[in-house]
Amino acid sequence: MQRSAINQIVRGATGESQPVRQLYDTTRITDIFRQAREREAGLTLLMLSTADGRAVAEDSALGVDGRRLAAMTNSFLTLGETVSRELSLSEAEYATVCTRQGNVVLIRVNADKPMTLTAVASAEVNLAVLLFHARECAARLETALRARAG
Repeated sequence: MQRSAINQIVRGATGESQPVRQLYDTTRITDIFRQAREREAGLTLLMLSTADGRAVAEDSALGVDGRRLAAMTNSFLTLGETVSRELSLSEAEYATVCTRQGNVVLIRVNADKPMTLTAVASAEVNLAVLLFHARECAARLETALRARAG
């Protein structure tokens, strides 16, 4: 059975009547991603996904499957938030993954429903610089998403 057929079956079983991308102003979201990449050329991926792991919009120079990545990144951020609560720390603001080839920052975007921003940058971009740009992008997304919901 092909992947597209499996996706249709899964969507039907979960009651997903329309693609999640249709629920959001993806043009505005991609515009915010474009602005972020103009500010920092080392950003190689920006993706916004729902809290249940469905990709809403992405701007990527990487050859990745956004649907799979959305599910994994949201789970990773949720786990970080749970660890933070378990340790009686304040609410987790973000989670990071650092590698020799680049870094990943995951930020919870508080819109009408919680979402996850995934930001990836090449190794040439300092983690602090990536975090700065990811937080700035998340703030712009929150403003845009709240304006639409309001």
